[in-house]
Amino acid sequence: MKIAIIGTYPPRQCGIATFSHDLYHSLPRSLANDHHIFAVSDGSEYVFPEEVTYIIEKENLDSYIQAADVINNAFDACIIQHEYGIFGGETGSYIIDLLQHLNVPVLTNLHTVLEHPHHNEYRILRELAQYSSKITVMTSRAINMLETIYQIDRNQVSLIPHGVPNFDCDQEMAKRKLGFQNKKVMLSFGFLGKSKGFETAIQAVSEIEDDDFVYIILGSTHPNVLKHEGDAYRHDLMDMVMALNIGHKVQFVNQFASEKLLKEYLSACDIYVTPYPNENQISSGTLSFALGAGAACISTPYWYAKDLLADDRGLFFPFNDAHALSSVVNDLLDQPEKMHYYRNNALEYGKQMSWANVGKKQFQLLNELCTASKTSTICFNDTVQQNNITNIFHSNKRLSS
Repeated sequence: MKIAIIGTYPPRQCGIATFSHDLYHSLPRSLANDHHIFAVSDGSEYVFPEEVTYIIEKENLDSYIQAADVINNAFDACIIQHEYGIFGGETGSYIIDLLQHLNVPVLTNLHTVLEHPHHNEYRILRELAQYSSKITVMTSRAINMLETIYQIDRNQVSLIPHGVPNFDCDQEMAKRKLGFQNKKVMLSFGFLGKSKGFETAIQAVSEIEDDDFVYIILGSTHPNVLKHEGDAYRHDLMDMVMALNIGHKVQFVNQFASEKLLKEYLSACDIYVTPYPNENQISSGTLSFALGAGAACISTPYWYAKDLLADDRGLFFPFNDAHALSSVVNDLLDQPEKMHYYRNNALEYGKQMSWANVGKKQFQLLNELCTASKTSTICFNDTVQQNNITNIFHSNKRLSS
C-alpha cells in the first residue's frame, strides 16, 4: 500500500509540519509500502527533503487538482492533516476541491475541532467528513463534538492519540549537558504567542520558594507573529521577569524546538506546564510530548488537557491563576514522592502514544479502508509505479521553479 500524506512539512516550522514528518517516519515502509509527502507550501521553504514528491502551492487551486491526479495515478490511499489555516482559499477551502477529485480512500486527521465554528468553518468540516473515508481525532471529547455540533456519525470517526517520540536520555545526564545540575526544572516549550499564557507561569515563579528552581521557556516566536509584530511579546515577557526580580529563576531559549533539542530539555525537566488561557483547544503536541517524556504535567483545564491528564496523569490549576499554579508547583517540590507518582503515571501512559504505535494504527486503519473499498486489489508494478512517482516529482519541481 502506497500512501500520500498531505500537510505542511519541514523545513516549515509549525506543529502540523512536525506531525507530518513524524507520521511519515512512523509508517511501515518496504517495496510494497513506499509513502510520499505532498507538501503544502506558502513559498517560505527553500528546499524540501527527498520524501516530498509533490509541492502544493497554497494559493494555487490548479496545484491542488494536479495533486489529486498524481495521487489517483500512483497511490493507493491518502492521509490529510487538516488545520484550516494551512490550506488556500477562503477558510482553507481548496482542500475540499482536492478531495472532490480523489478516488482513493482518504483518512483525514483533524487537528482542530471548533465548538463555535462560523459558517465556512462548519461547512468545510462537514465536507471533509463527506469526502473522507474516515476521520481521526485525538480525544473522545472531539468525537462527541463532531457528533453533537457537526452531526457527523461517530462510526466514521476513530480515536488515535497524538504521537510522541521515544525518550531514552537519562535525566541527570540531560541536566548536566544543559547546565541544570542540582536544579528543579520546570519547562514550557512551543512557539511564543499571546495565546499561550506564559505571563501566568512567570507570575507564578515569583511565588516559588525553592532556591534551586528554574523555569525554562523554550521556543522561538511564531513566524507569523514575528512577521507582523516582531519579537515584542518575548521582550514583554522578559521585562516582566525583570520587574518581578526573578531573572535567576527564568531562562528563555530562543530557538525552534527541534526534536533533538526537545528531547534534551524534556528529559531534563521535572515539571511541565501548559498555562493556556482558553478552554477550547482540542489538541496539544507540546503536552503530549511532555507526558511521553514522563514529566509531572500541570495544566489549565482546556479540553485536550482534561482528557489527556485524566486519571491522575497530571494536575490542574484554574485559567489565569498564577497563585494557584505556584501552590501546585510548591506542593510537588516539597513532596518528592508525589512528584514521582505523577511522573510515573505520565510515563506509563505515554508509552501507548509512541509514534511506533500511532503509525501502526494509522496504517492499519488505511489498510482496512483499502480492503473495504477493494482499492487494495488495484495494484501497480512496483518498478513502474516508482518510475511514475520519480517522473511526477521532477515534473513538479520544474513547474515550481
